[in-house]
Amino acid sequence: MSRSIRLVLVMAGVLVIASTAQAQCPGYNSSAGFATNLACEYATSVRATGSVSATTTNSLSATLATQLSQLPIAASATGTGITIGASGLPTVSTEGLGTILTQRGTTIGKHKLLFSFNFQRFGFNTVDGISLKTLPLVVNYNPGLNNIYLQDQSDISFRVDQYTAIATFGLFRNVDVSFILPFSNVQLSTPTSATLHSIAYSGGCSSTACSGSPTNVSSVLITPNPLALPGSATGIGDVRVNVKAKVVGGEGKNAMALGTEVRFPSGDAVNYLGTGAYGVKPYMVFSHRGRLTPNFSLAYQWNGSSVLNNFDNLPGSFLYSGGADLRVSKKVTFTGEFLGQYVINAPRLRLVNVIIPVLYTATGVPSVQAYKGSYFMNNLGGGFKISPIRHLTFSASALVPLDDAGLRSSLVPLFGAAYQF
Repeated sequence: MSRSIRLVLVMAGVLVIASTAQAQCPGYNSSAGFATNLACEYATSVRATGSVSATTTNSLSATLATQLSQLPIAASATGTGITIGASGLPTVSTEGLGTILTQRGTTIGKHKLLFSFNFQRFGFNTVDGISLKTLPLVVNYNPGLNNIYLQDQSDISFRVDQYTAIATFGLFRNVDVSFILPFSNVQLSTPTSATLHSIAYSGGCSSTACSGSPTNVSSVLITPNPLALPGSATGIGDVRVNVKAKVVGGEGKNAMALGTEVRFPSGDAVNYLGTGAYGVKPYMVFSHRGRLTPNFSLAYQWNGSSVLNNFDNLPGSFLYSGGADLRVSKKVTFTGEFLGQYVINAPRLRLVNVIIPVLYTATGVPSVQAYKGSYFMNNLGGGFKISPIRHLTFSASALVPLDDAGLRSSLVPLFGAAYQF
């Protein structure tokens, strides 16, 4: 096959991306042969075409958006034990400095004001247990003829540095409102090596069918090799507003609160600064106060439609978390926390073997394949909080995964500071 024919096939595949993945890549520039937003990088680098491969590349974008809708937001607290947990809502304890990623069933108090700021780094390295550093994809350009295959392997690097500013105000003694403003820097690189396999049949091939048996294969490395599309984006993410009300517990040991968090799609979704979808999360939290203070919460996350999921709703999640903070001294608290969720009917990827005639006919070659399924995501965290002076608290923690479903980071560090007026 001549070089010009190979180039036409590759460009045809790129043009199909622009049409089949238009919702996911509204800024795609097919004539220039590159993506103008981060959501297009993977689809472009693998030269995807056809409904199967387009679905696979779109599934990865939907997986990224689902993860972005569930990133834990946490901040440190004041010396009185106020903290903002994964839902962005504050809690208070007179026993210790409070937890970091989970929350308690209490509020900060009438007309009190809390400002907090935290930093988290998410360095994603696997998706559904598959390494992003060696992500394979085999594209069948002509499913009816089975004579043109493109074999890709990508080395994806995806990192999100998230800075979150939070302001919490006590409307009443038992009611708080919180405003959460995330600001992120996203780094994405998708260098991909691609080999084009052309299969010859003994009876030849027309425009509609091939006859006879496959006889030989011509394999050509597509240039540029690898096709590298590094990109980055910086900006405001999805703003959230939380309202929390303590419904049980006064000055006693036990407290329970109910609340709702609303997420607005203010972030640039096609550059992974936001989800592109509205979100609503009702929840309840229970805690028992003491030197060792345990807590437990349940929530459900509903998400609206997103451009990253072909304008379908992002999957919902049932969230559950628990933890405890141990007061070591008046100024130091250690925390241990568990954060889990059950993601319902979500886009996923799995490894399958694809047979390429003549070249790979026994076991085939690995390729990712898109499907939908529910899964658990469980994480364990630990850290500490220090209050050097009254009303000022610093916190540090680390979160590690307990399983490999979804898009995962091997370690998520957090550093934060908060001051109460």
